[in-house]
Amino acid sequence: MKRLVFSLTLALLLCARSASANEKVRVLVPDRDNLQYMSFWVAKGAGYFGEEGIDIDLVVASAPQQTTNLFTNGEADAAVLPPPMYVNLIAAKAPVVLLANLLANDPIELIVRRSVMEERKLSPSQPLKQKLAGLNGLRLGVAPHPPSRLRALFASQGLDADKEVKLVILHGKEQNAAFHENEVDALYAHTPYLERAILNDDAVVLVDQCRGEAPELAHRQIHAFAMQRRYLEEHRPLALAAIRAIDRAERLIHASQEAAVNAIAKEYPNRPRKEIETIVRLYEPAIPTSTEMKALEIPKALELFPANMPKPDLAGIDLDKHVFIPPTPAEAAKPRRAWMIVGAVVAGLALLSFIALRSKKGQNT
Repeated sequence: MKRLVFSLTLALLLCARSASANEKVRVLVPDRDNLQYMSFWVAKGAGYFGEEGIDIDLVVASAPQQTTNLFTNGEADAAVLPPPMYVNLIAAKAPVVLLANLLANDPIELIVRRSVMEERKLSPSQPLKQKLAGLNGLRLGVAPHPPSRLRALFASQGLDADKEVKLVILHGKEQNAAFHENEVDALYAHTPYLERAILNDDAVVLVDQCRGEAPELAHRQIHAFAMQRRYLEEHRPLALAAIRAIDRAERLIHASQEAAVNAIAKEYPNRPRKEIETIVRLYEPAIPTSTEMKALEIPKALELFPANMPKPDLAGIDLDKHVFIPPTPAEAAKPRRAWMIVGAVVAGLALLSFIALRSKKGQNT
């Protein structure tokens, strides 16, 4: 009997170890250093994916524009995708399904050199139209994709961005260099150029889009966590686990910026902590309070499509097929797999102990 109990106990433990081993999921990201995907990085750095039984195997595109090709070719099971990428995939009828919203407000801020702010008597507390009109004639640096959003910002206040400011198209790192050298007076920038200009070149946030100051650019579906449709169909519990991990990350960002910074620092050990603290403070209001994706929100991405890219055609596309159906309350509250396994093992061991004691008592009578 003792040998039987030992054998069964060992078998239970081995099964538990096998069952509790995290499942590897290949997740494609357009670029490794983009903190616009903050919810994803926090979920990973805080260990939430791991606690849900998911082992993230990052697949990083050699260049962002290669992301959709990699996804279409099946190089990853899941992906973190900006709107232009997932809209193009949907328009091409690729088997992509959107699971979780990672960002709700536009992650670009309009920042201005402090000396220019003082000279023009501009203040973040002024009405939005007054602030934008106060930029008249200034040189405003912006990357190639966001001018459509900048124009929408000005248009929301009845202004024409092309008439109010001189747009200077700057690629990537050119933004910080140009701002530092006084080649531009303001930037319309996102991470990492945003926080670096604030910390290193005395820039001030004039228009806080992350807080939804421009309603037309707020409360949207922006970056999304997505899966291949076939993989999702075969791994629905894993998809639900990923959503739970991302939901926990988004709640953590809102609840404790310090904890969010700590999680990101694990993923970015070489990034100055001050930069992480600054961007978490700025992006926290832009993080959604719900991961739910809605099909009717997808066409809105076309309104702010990158200025230098042709808009895809979504006519005739069944958008519902490209959005994950929200889990039922029972699924959403499903206990984590690890705890279920532990419970099963404990129950099994208790039963074995009971049988052993009964057997021993029978032998002694």
